[in-house]
Amino acid sequence: MTEGPGRQADEMFCRSCGSVIKRDVLFCPRCGAAVATAPEAAPRSAVATDDSRHPVSFEVDYPEHLSRLTTFFRLFLAIPQFIIVNLLLAVVSILSIIAWFSILFTGRYPKGLFDFAAGVMRWNANVGAYAALLRDEYPPFSWDPGEYPLTLGIERAERQSRFRLFIRIFAIVPNQIVFFFVQLAWFVVTVAVWFVILITGRYPRGLFRFSVGALRWYQRQFAYQYLLRDEYPPYSIRAAARPGHEVLSAIIGLPLFIAYIALSLFPYAGLLSGGTDTVLVQSALTSPALAAEMPTGKANGVRVTILGYNDNTPAPPRTIRTTGYRFVAFHVLGEKDGFLPTVFTPFLFRLHDDAGFVYFPETIGGDFVVALFWWGGKSEGVVVFQIPLATNPSDLIYQSGFGEIKFLFDDAYY
Repeated sequence: MTEGPGRQADEMFCRSCGSVIKRDVLFCPRCGAAVATAPEAAPRSAVATDDSRHPVSFEVDYPEHLSRLTTFFRLFLAIPQFIIVNLLLAVVSILSIIAWFSILFTGRYPKGLFDFAAGVMRWNANVGAYAALLRDEYPPFSWDPGEYPLTLGIERAERQSRFRLFIRIFAIVPNQIVFFFVQLAWFVVTVAVWFVILITGRYPRGLFRFSVGALRWYQRQFAYQYLLRDEYPPYSIRAAARPGHEVLSAIIGLPLFIAYIALSLFPYAGLLSGGTDTVLVQSALTSPALAAEMPTGKANGVRVTILGYNDNTPAPPRTIRTTGYRFVAFHVLGEKDGFLPTVFTPFLFRLHDDAGFVYFPETIGGDFVVALFWWGGKSEGVVVFQIPLATNPSDLIYQSGFGEIKFLFDDAYY
């Protein structure tokens, strides 16, 4: 029995490309578009008429069988895709700054930029589904819809809120925290499913729905963070979920965001004080004299002591001696001072000569510890500078944040 020209009773036309397809499929095998009248797709069709649902939709066609071979090497196979997608995401991040100002002044996301960002979002979704073992087909190097058996729906809004531009950065924080735990569960599920596929060649349906839901949550976060949509991502993996409560999330997220910034800056709290600790070196610039005096200064959590000096040290390896210049070396000891963490690196030393010129380290040696989060301990080594033969060191400075330690050597020569 036929039902109209060119198709049987159990067939229908794809509304996207017009191909004849079976009524019980979820996706058109030719263009990949979702089939709204398929038995499992009917609920999504009903949801689609509900204006309260989140406007970003995401579905992946369930595979009846998965390749054990490509599953085993999945992450290696996806490396080229990861590289390209991350480069594209970097571009989207830059374009989002332009879009931010465009929305601020016009209330609209530029269509050309939106199409590009949405395309990258689709490409990223294809790669995500492949890497998460949801599909066997290798993702196309393209963001055109219908080329991969998943559906990502996102439409450009005619108008977008200017106010949301200013709360988005901290409103997303609680959503990201909750999603972090979803990701942990997703990671455990994916690892477990990797073994299941290697044994059975199938992805358990219940876990498949969870993984698709987790990836759906990510897509909605992506759209919100990159300004593609104003609607707040729901705290849910469900396809029919409504947008989350943005204002409440912003109220919760603001102190969390402030705390995050404070914790990020805490390692550098010891560098915020100003002031200069000036140390007048009384002894001659010789190692025995300096070892006896041990001139010491401190600033912003760092204590520096000069232990020795060599006025004409041999050229260090992989350095070139400039004609008319010599290498001088200071043996110094750095120690943590105070409670707050700080930063220490010998490359923050600089040397002035008696002609008024400044020099920076040519090289360092010894047991220096370069610490960006220095809680305590010692760091000792040699800092080498190249200065003219006709001049002598006037002062050695260690720049400790907004403060500095200055060792004056003028009395050693005059």
